[in-house]
Amino acid sequence: MPSELIPADVRQFILDHIDSVSELEALLLLRKYADQDWSVQGVSGRIYLDEAAAVQILARLTACGLCVASEGVYRYGSASHQAEIVDRLAELYARFLIPVTNLIHNKPARIQQFADAFRFRKDK
Repeated sequence: MPSELIPADVRQFILDHIDSVSELEALLLLRKYADQDWSVQGVSGRIYLDEAAAVQILARLTACGLCVASEGVYRYGSASHQAEIVDRLAELYARFLIPVTNLIHNKPARIQQFADAFRFRKDK
């Protein structure tokens, strides 16, 4: 089964911290070029996102402690215990793209968000 290709700790990290493939791509970009400063425009251009989406992704990665921000500049900045998992996640993503992306797409919160998009709400 493909989910067995992803170790439990990496799977839990994805479930806890990664909400989209774009978010994972941004994290792995920052990790790969950890000694480089990144602007929102730089990240959005590199992973083919609009700037508004890049702002949200970078804010989320900063809030999770996976990158640091200062005056509109972002850098990879994962805590040491997370850095080892992010390193392993990068390797797994390169080798097992489909199982990793399937895990992200099938997160329970994402499924609920999708379902909520179709709920009819009564205006008050």
